[in-house]
Amino acid sequence: MENTAKMKCASILIASGLLFGAGAAHAADLVFVSSGGTFQAAQNDAFVNPYAKETGKEVTSVAQGGSLAGRIKAMVEAGDVQWDVVEVERGDYLTLLKENLVEPIDYSVFDKATLDAIKPEFREPNGIVALLYAYGIAYRTDLGKDKHPQSWQEFWDLDKFPGPRALPAGSSPTPPWEAALLASGKSLTNLYPLDFDAAKESLSKIRPSVSLWYDDTAAGVQSLVSGNVDYASLPNGRVVKAKGDGAKVDFDYGQAFLLTDYFVVPKGSPHKAEAMKFIAYASQARQSAALMKAVPYSMPNADALKLLDPAYAKSLPTDPENLAKTLKLSDTYWGEKSPDGKSWQQYGIGQWNEWYAQ
Repeated sequence: MENTAKMKCASILIASGLLFGAGAAHAADLVFVSSGGTFQAAQNDAFVNPYAKETGKEVTSVAQGGSLAGRIKAMVEAGDVQWDVVEVERGDYLTLLKENLVEPIDYSVFDKATLDAIKPEFREPNGIVALLYAYGIAYRTDLGKDKHPQSWQEFWDLDKFPGPRALPAGSSPTPPWEAALLASGKSLTNLYPLDFDAAKESLSKIRPSVSLWYDDTAAGVQSLVSGNVDYASLPNGRVVKAKGDGAKVDFDYGQAFLLTDYFVVPKGSPHKAEAMKFIAYASQARQSAALMKAVPYSMPNADALKLLDPAYAKSLPTDPENLAKTLKLSDTYWGEKSPDGKSWQQYGIGQWNEWYAQ
């Protein structure tokens, strides 16, 4: 990617801290913020650069890792908002909503075809889904078996599906608590508040076959690709990418957890009207398909699937059959306070450390 201080009709990727200087932000017609890396490079190719080229606007693309709610709050409270469109995870989105830190989305600038192709549940008043991905059961395809686990109960069935496994650690961004409880027979409707004692009991049953508890999904994928484990809990995109690169692995959407990111416009965005137009542009089928071709995740525009190779489209979270199999976990539980005053996320890490040390 070419880097220049200022370039019309193109995007610029800038690594930055909390605030990156008023001149850099305000010189552009639009500042787009995402998580960086190859994913943001794909976003730049799919809709950032094309938008700049087609509109003649200067778009600055800024890479920011981690949680962004606190940084947006700091900008809003300081009265110096320098970001216009930000992609945030669902947890950050809910925090921003609660604290009234984002603008309503102006759906009047979306064309009818785009709105019709995006389910209403993906179009919320103050944010629109920017990405859908699934976290579920991955497996080796060279095991010489006719079947593989298609639910968490089957994943936990060591008699039916023997072999080493990889699971996320309790300190990872996607801890194994919900999977463990579903494996024990709990249903999604009565999952929360989580019964950590029951979850630890369930984890103890599978523990002898777990050869890797990982915090970084890259380690989990590598263990599956190398054949060190037969089964793993992993995000769909990494597994589909490895499969496309020739690895003997695949992903099953049975009881996979559906996760979402959102496009939001921080309250007080200096280019609010342009931000709405940019989100509408990025949400179109053509731009969505361009991103989905580059990375094996989904945008919510159903028409984008029609622009992809049918076999590849069936590997993505928004394929209707896959989507119907997924589960949606609680949006708010982990951020709520437990009886000891800590968040449930902090409490869960403590429970994990206690169990893992046994």
